[in-house]
Amino acid sequence: MLVEKNLKEALEYYIKGKPVTALWMGEDGSMNAMLLSDILDQPENHFLVDVPAVVNPDFEQAVQDMVEPDQNENDDEGDEQLPPDQPEKKLEKETVAAPGKMSREEKSKIIRPLIKKGLKNKEIAECTGIPLGTVNGLSGPIRKELKNPVKAEMIKSGDNSDRHKCRTCQYRHSDVGGCDYCIHTGRERGCEVEVCDKAVVGERLTKK
Repeated sequence: MLVEKNLKEALEYYIKGKPVTALWMGEDGSMNAMLLSDILDQPENHFLVDVPAVVNPDFEQAVQDMVEPDQNENDDEGDEQLPPDQPEKKLEKETVAAPGKMSREEKSKIIRPLIKKGLKNKEIAECTGIPLGTVNGLSGPIRKELKNPVKAEMIKSGDNSDRHKCRTCQYRHSDVGGCDYCIHTGRERGCEVEVCDKAVVGERLTKK
Protein backbone atom coordinates (compact mmCIF):
# COMPACT_ATOMS: atom_id res chain seq x y z
CA MET A 1 0.00 0.00 0.00
CA LEU A 2 1.36 3.39 -0.97
CA VAL A 3 1.11 6.10 1.71
CA GLU A 4 1.87 9.77 1.04
CA LYS A 5 4.85 11.14 2.96
CA ASN A 6 6.40 14.56 3.19
CA LEU A 7 9.71 15.27 1.51
CA LYS A 8 11.86 14.67 4.60
CA GLU A 9 10.21 11.34 5.38
CA ALA A 10 10.41 10.20 1.75
CA LEU A 11 14.14 10.98 1.61
CA GLU A 12 14.67 9.00 4.81
CA TYR A 13 13.02 5.99 3.16
CA TYR A 14 15.13 6.51 0.03
CA ILE A 15 18.39 6.71 2.01
CA LYS A 16 17.51 3.42 3.70
CA GLY A 17 17.29 1.79 0.28
CA LYS A 18 13.51 1.56 0.13
CA PRO A 19 11.73 2.34 -3.15
CA VAL A 20 10.05 5.76 -3.24
CA THR A 21 7.68 6.84 -6.01
CA ALA A 22 7.28 10.52 -6.88
CA LEU A 23 3.81 11.45 -8.12
CA TRP A 24 2.96 14.83 -9.64
CA MET A 25 0.21 16.52 -11.61
CA GLY A 26 0.91 17.74 -15.14
CA GLU A 27 -0.36 21.05 -16.52
CA ASP A 28 -2.93 19.15 -18.59
CA GLY A 29 -4.35 17.45 -15.48
CA SER A 30 -2.64 14.13 -16.10
CA MET A 31 -0.77 12.30 -13.36
CA ASN A 32 2.81 11.17 -13.75
CA ALA A 33 4.80 8.83 -11.53
CA MET A 34 8.48 7.92 -11.46
CA LEU A 35 10.81 6.25 -9.01
CA LEU A 36 12.79 8.79 -7.01
CA SER A 37 15.95 6.82 -7.76
CA ASP A 38 15.39 7.37 -11.52
CA ILE A 39 14.94 11.09 -10.96
CA LEU A 40 18.00 11.57 -8.77
CA ASP A 41 20.37 9.15 -10.49
CA GLN A 42 20.92 11.25 -13.62
CA PRO A 43 24.46 12.02 -14.85
CA GLU A 44 23.53 15.66 -15.54
CA ASN A 45 22.44 16.24 -11.94
CA HIS A 46 24.74 18.28 -9.72
CA PHE A 47 24.07 18.58 -5.99
CA LEU A 48 25.41 21.64 -4.17
CA VAL A 49 25.54 21.90 -0.38
CA ASP A 50 25.97 25.16 1.51
CA VAL A 51 28.78 24.74 4.04
CA PRO A 52 29.95 27.27 6.64
CA ALA A 53 32.38 29.70 5.04
CA VAL A 54 35.88 29.98 6.44
CA VAL A 55 37.21 33.52 6.45
CA ASN A 56 40.49 33.86 4.57
CA PRO A 57 42.25 37.02 5.86
CA ASP A 58 44.85 36.84 3.08
CA PHE A 59 42.12 36.88 0.43
CA GLU A 60 40.30 39.78 2.14
CA GLN A 61 43.52 41.80 2.27
CA ALA A 62 44.25 41.08 -1.39
CA VAL A 63 40.77 42.24 -2.40
CA GLN A 64 41.09 45.34 -0.24
CA ASP A 65 44.42 46.19 -1.87
CA MET A 66 42.78 45.92 -5.30
CA VAL A 67 39.84 48.15 -4.34
CA GLU A 68 41.64 50.86 -2.38
CA PRO A 69 43.55 53.40 -4.52
CA ASP A 70 47.32 53.44 -4.21
CA GLN A 71 48.30 56.30 -1.89
CA ASN A 72 51.48 57.05 -3.84
CA GLU A 73 49.56 57.45 -7.10
CA ASN A 74 47.13 59.85 -5.44
CA ASP A 75 50.03 61.96 -4.13
CA ASP A 76 51.56 62.17 -7.61
CA GLU A 77 48.31 63.12 -9.30
CA GLY A 78 47.40 65.73 -6.70
CA ASP A 79 43.65 66.28 -7.17
CA GLU A 80 42.75 62.65 -7.89
CA GLN A 81 41.61 61.98 -4.29
CA LEU A 82 38.04 60.70 -4.05
CA PRO A 83 35.58 63.39 -2.89
CA PRO A 84 34.04 62.81 0.57
CA ASP A 85 30.46 62.79 -0.82
CA GLN A 86 30.61 59.27 -2.27
CA PRO A 87 28.92 56.99 0.32
CA GLU A 88 28.64 54.16 -2.23
CA LYS A 89 32.43 53.86 -2.47
CA LYS A 90 32.77 53.98 1.32
CA LEU A 91 30.18 51.22 1.71
CA GLU A 92 32.02 49.06 -0.82
CA LYS A 93 35.28 49.38 1.14
CA GLU A 94 33.59 48.54 4.44
CA THR A 95 31.86 45.55 2.87
CA VAL A 96 35.07 44.16 1.45
CA ALA A 97 37.13 44.93 4.54
CA ALA A 98 35.33 42.71 7.03
CA PRO A 99 32.70 40.40 5.47
CA GLY A 100 33.39 37.78 8.14
CA LYS A 101 32.03 40.09 10.85
CA MET A 102 28.67 40.67 9.16
CA SER A 103 25.51 38.68 9.91
CA ARG A 104 23.63 36.71 7.23
CA GLU A 105 20.96 39.44 7.13
CA GLU A 106 23.56 42.14 6.50
CA LYS A 107 25.16 40.09 3.75
CA SER A 108 21.73 39.45 2.19
CA LYS A 109 21.04 43.20 2.11
CA ILE A 110 24.33 43.73 0.25
CA ILE A 111 23.76 40.84 -2.16
CA ARG A 112 20.13 41.67 -3.06
CA PRO A 113 20.73 44.91 -5.06
CA LEU A 114 23.66 43.28 -6.90
CA ILE A 115 21.41 40.38 -7.95
CA LYS A 116 18.85 42.91 -9.20
CA LYS A 117 21.60 44.47 -11.32
CA GLY A 118 22.16 41.07 -12.98
CA LEU A 119 25.49 40.13 -11.40
CA LYS A 120 26.35 36.44 -11.14
CA ASN A 121 27.31 34.84 -7.83
CA LYS A 122 31.01 34.75 -8.70
CA GLU A 123 30.98 38.43 -9.63
CA ILE A 124 29.19 39.30 -6.37
CA ALA A 125 31.78 37.38 -4.37
CA GLU A 126 34.64 39.11 -6.18
CA CYS A 127 33.32 42.66 -5.72
CA THR A 128 32.17 42.28 -2.10
CA GLY A 129 34.74 39.91 -0.60
CA ILE A 130 31.94 37.65 0.70
CA PRO A 131 32.99 33.99 0.16
CA LEU A 132 31.43 32.39 -2.92
CA GLY A 133 29.94 29.57 -0.83
CA THR A 134 28.10 32.10 1.32
CA VAL A 135 26.90 34.01 -1.76
CA ASN A 136 25.60 30.77 -3.29
CA GLY A 137 23.68 29.93 -0.12
CA LEU A 138 22.13 33.38 0.27
CA SER A 139 21.42 34.17 -3.38
CA GLY A 140 19.21 31.14 -4.05
CA PRO A 141 16.24 32.24 -1.91
CA ILE A 142 16.70 35.86 -3.03
CA ARG A 143 16.61 34.93 -6.73
CA LYS A 144 13.48 32.78 -6.19
CA GLU A 145 11.76 35.62 -4.36
CA LEU A 146 12.65 38.14 -7.07
CA LYS A 147 11.51 35.71 -9.77
CA ASN A 148 8.17 34.89 -8.15
CA PRO A 149 7.37 37.35 -5.31
CA VAL A 150 3.74 36.14 -5.06
CA LYS A 151 4.76 32.55 -4.37
CA ALA A 152 7.48 33.70 -1.96
CA GLU A 153 4.95 35.70 0.04
CA MET A 154 2.53 32.74 0.08
CA ILE A 155 5.24 30.45 1.41
CA LYS A 156 6.26 33.03 4.00
CA SER A 157 2.71 33.51 5.31
CA GLY A 158 1.72 29.82 5.11
CA ASP A 159 4.67 28.34 6.94
CA ASN A 160 3.79 24.89 8.30
CA SER A 161 7.30 23.63 9.00
CA ASP A 162 6.34 22.74 12.57
CA ARG A 163 3.23 20.83 11.31
CA HIS A 164 0.88 22.91 13.50
CA LYS A 165 -1.77 22.84 10.76
CA CYS A 166 -1.61 19.05 10.51
CA ARG A 167 -2.51 18.50 14.15
CA THR A 168 -5.98 20.07 13.72
CA CYS A 169 -6.63 19.27 10.05
CA GLN A 170 -9.58 17.05 9.14
CA TYR A 171 -7.42 15.24 6.58
CA ARG A 172 -4.84 14.12 9.13
CA HIS A 173 -3.94 10.42 9.41
CA SER A 174 -3.70 9.71 13.13
CA ASP A 175 -2.01 6.31 12.72
CA VAL A 176 1.19 7.30 10.95
CA GLY A 177 0.97 11.08 11.07
CA GLY A 178 0.50 11.37 7.30
CA CYS A 179 -2.14 13.09 5.18
CA ASP A 180 -5.36 11.56 3.77
CA TYR A 181 -6.27 14.54 1.57
CA CYS A 182 -5.91 12.45 -1.60
CA ILE A 183 -8.06 9.63 -0.20
CA HIS A 184 -10.98 11.87 0.80
CA THR A 185 -10.94 14.25 -2.16
CA GLY A 186 -9.61 12.08 -4.97
CA ARG A 187 -7.14 14.82 -5.87
CA GLU A 188 -3.44 15.37 -5.26
CA ARG A 189 -2.68 17.91 -2.54
CA GLY A 190 -0.42 19.83 -4.92
CA CYS A 191 1.68 21.50 -2.23
CA GLU A 192 4.53 20.65 0.13
CA VAL A 193 3.47 19.87 3.68
CA GLU A 194 5.78 22.67 4.91
CA VAL A 195 3.60 25.25 3.11
CA CYS A 196 0.30 23.38 2.95
CA ASP A 197 -2.67 25.45 1.81
CA LYS A 198 -5.25 22.63 1.86
CA ALA A 199 -5.54 22.24 5.63
CA VAL A 200 -9.07 22.45 7.06
CA VAL A 201 -9.59 22.62 10.81
CA GLY A 202 -12.04 19.99 12.03
CA GLU A 203 -12.52 16.47 13.33
CA ARG A 204 -10.51 13.83 11.51
CA LEU A 205 -12.41 12.35 8.59
CA THR A 206 -12.73 8.58 8.54
CA LYS A 207 -12.75 6.40 5.46
CA LYS A 208 -16.21 5.69 4.09
